[in-house]
Amino acid sequence: MANNLAGSNTYLSISPSNHRNNQSISFRSGNPNITFQLGAQERFLLGHSVRLVGNLSIYKSSTADGFGVIPVPTDDIAISSKLGVYGILDSLTISSQTSKSVIESCKHYGHYLASYYGNIASHEEALGHLSVASSMIPNNDLQNLSTISNVNGSSATDRKFRGNSFCIQLSSGLLNSKTPIGLSSTWGVGGLIFSLNLVPDAQFIYAGTQTNTFYQLTDVQLVCEVMTPSVDELSQLMNRTSGTMEYNAISSYFTTIGSSNAIINLRLGLSNVLAIFMNFIPSAYLNNYAFDSYQQTPLINDLASGDVAEIKSVVFQRGGERVGVYYPIVTNANSDPNSVIADPDLTRNYMDAFVPFMKNVKTQQSPVTNNREGFTDQVDFADSGKFFGIGFAADNISGQGLDFRNEQFSVSMDTGLTSGLNHSVFMFVKSKQTLVFNKNGLQVIQ
Repeated sequence: MANNLAGSNTYLSISPSNHRNNQSISFRSGNPNITFQLGAQERFLLGHSVRLVGNLSIYKSSTADGFGVIPVPTDDIAISSKLGVYGILDSLTISSQTSKSVIESCKHYGHYLASYYGNIASHEEALGHLSVASSMIPNNDLQNLSTISNVNGSSATDRKFRGNSFCIQLSSGLLNSKTPIGLSSTWGVGGLIFSLNLVPDAQFIYAGTQTNTFYQLTDVQLVCEVMTPSVDELSQLMNRTSGTMEYNAISSYFTTIGSSNAIINLRLGLSNVLAIFMNFIPSAYLNNYAFDSYQQTPLINDLASGDVAEIKSVVFQRGGERVGVYYPIVTNANSDPNSVIADPDLTRNYMDAFVPFMKNVKTQQSPVTNNREGFTDQVDFADSGKFFGIGFAADNISGQGLDFRNEQFSVSMDTGLTSGLNHSVFMFVKSKQTLVFNKNGLQVIQ
């Protein structure tokens, strides 16, 4: 038996508060939101322990019993090998259960994680423990056999466990912080609400002309570990009237570009910006069964011919002053537009936005996954596909970041995009934020 005088840990399993127990959950069912409530209590949450668990099934058509017909390998149905089960998540919002104040919210969650895991996890990790936990398998054929065409539990008497079991970490600045999160309504955040929005079927699955394909979740739960403070520590905590917690949050932005002189201007309103990165995808790829909607492609002039549009130069600015990279990044495509080799300076600064480049010892970035080779079909992608993006680290030294509260951020790109094909740009900003809590509620200082 644990000795409470020294503190003890407890594992919790929480069912969704807005779905019945053992109810199947899907986007097409009309309620694409899953909410979990972790009530206020005199304990700490260990954020890194939070996992979403359940079973995922993919069907090529529905059946009268509410389930569906499982694909076979020749159906050529697939999901993003960059993400696996993570691809079902459109957004993650964490709020206080007591005050309902939003602590952290990350939209376009799948597009963020596609860049994140591609730059901080190795190919071997994706094939290993990440594939077991999330079906993130950088091989389309292997993923099809182990996930898409999995007939596990296909019998009508065993459908509670039908499909692929998963156990995915909910990655966010608050949860990835090494500081335990106080759940008390007196000396903490007052409990937490985790709200997950699901993506449409056509965003998660690419299936060519089979537009009746859909995914379904069963036996969904949130599991986590909480720590009970010792008697002496709890006595001290109960005397607190306020507290603070620092963490690195991810803010998301969306825009489109479609010209050779691509300029993005955004007012971030953040005071401690640590890094900015963005990825691109033809807008026609999004929410489209015919394409992998989570690809991070170079700019493209023609989807039919696979003509890739080079990026000749990039300039990052804050209020008109160069920032992060204090010189124009002039790429190798500027002197040789026919080269298919990714620009090393552009790639290095993009990777630097996730982990300091000299400390990054594992990544899926390679000449195979980052290049300017043309493609006309999803089967042309090797491994998990393209891992193209641009970005920079604003502060890898002090950890305080740059102030963008009163200055506008802009990025200017000279590109070979001449066809006018629209590209969606998903931009993510990592910044240090401070959570302040007292008897009056919560405040997030950005």
